[in-house]
Amino acid sequence: MTTLGNLFVGKHNNLTLIRLLAALTVIYGHTPSIVAGTPADWVTRTTNYAFSGGVAVDLFFLISGFLVTASILKGGIRRYLIARILRIYPALWVNLLLVTFVMGSVLTTLPLGEYLRHRDVWSYFTGLAGTFRGGFFLPGVFETHSDHAVNGSIWSVLIEVWLYIFLLGFYLLGVLRHRALFNVVFFVGIVALWSAPELTPSLFNNSTSRHVCLLFCIGAFLYINRDSVPVSPFYLLVALFLAGITLGTDRFPFAYILLLSTFFCVVSFYAQFAWLDRWGDYSYGVYLYGWPSQQLVAHYFPRLSGMENCIYSCMLALLCGFLSWHLIEKRAMKLKDGFSAKLGLLPLRTMKST
Repeated sequence: MTTLGNLFVGKHNNLTLIRLLAALTVIYGHTPSIVAGTPADWVTRTTNYAFSGGVAVDLFFLISGFLVTASILKGGIRRYLIARILRIYPALWVNLLLVTFVMGSVLTTLPLGEYLRHRDVWSYFTGLAGTFRGGFFLPGVFETHSDHAVNGSIWSVLIEVWLYIFLLGFYLLGVLRHRALFNVVFFVGIVALWSAPELTPSLFNNSTSRHVCLLFCIGAFLYINRDSVPVSPFYLLVALFLAGITLGTDRFPFAYILLLSTFFCVVSFYAQFAWLDRWGDYSYGVYLYGWPSQQLVAHYFPRLSGMENCIYSCMLALLCGFLSWHLIEKRAMKLKDGFSAKLGLLPLRTMKST
């Protein structure tokens, strides 16, 4: 029997492609919000439960829960912290600088001096740069658009960072290193999360935040139990069948999570598209710049249809993702082994070979 543990070996997998397609799908899913009059996407029309962008974000959190759990268990605390900080913050800070002070300064309807002194500008920038407070709006920017948000996707980055912190806490408590204990905490936590949502931290006080938190935890669960998780295309067909027969019922959310988890297990860890890794991972950059790209296209070309906006925005976001990877993210990640070596976490010869 093939298990998830058998497949998750090395770095040759399809995750680069899956995450890139997910980032582009987020752009597609947000098009009805950006371009007034655009019909709901096919996922919304089919399921009346989710939309394509939401499914893509769910997949991001599922993948993240799996990979960062592997990261902390394999590398330890300090290496884990270095890797997470360098992966998230440099690209995020550059994005915030460009969106807040370049795009915002050009497009705001306020006088430039008033804009730069405005309290909301600095609240937006500092809150998101420190990932301690969310924000969507900048004064005078996109105020005539269908949706006024300058980046409606960035909320998930804050949730992601806090989930990294909670995962670190569970590691320090020893929960991640004992499978039986983790499984007990996992199932008790799920029951508590849904039976008493008022007890959850304020960051997770809405159904969307709790939902992506669940997907992250499922990803962690799959990694911890990887040697006991069977993987077969047959199980994906079964999950698809269950989703089909429960569609439109109150049981569909459970079938949806099962289908998404099974899809992740079956599709992710074969190596048909591993060759894409040599080009780089543009998904984070595409995700960060996707919504601002859509708003810019809508601003300068307001007569475009929803699909036209989506196509041009994907092209612009891909360009931004390409530049973000090669100019910011890739260079930041190269610092990881250097920091680890200075802290004595990595032998020098290992550092040179990675």
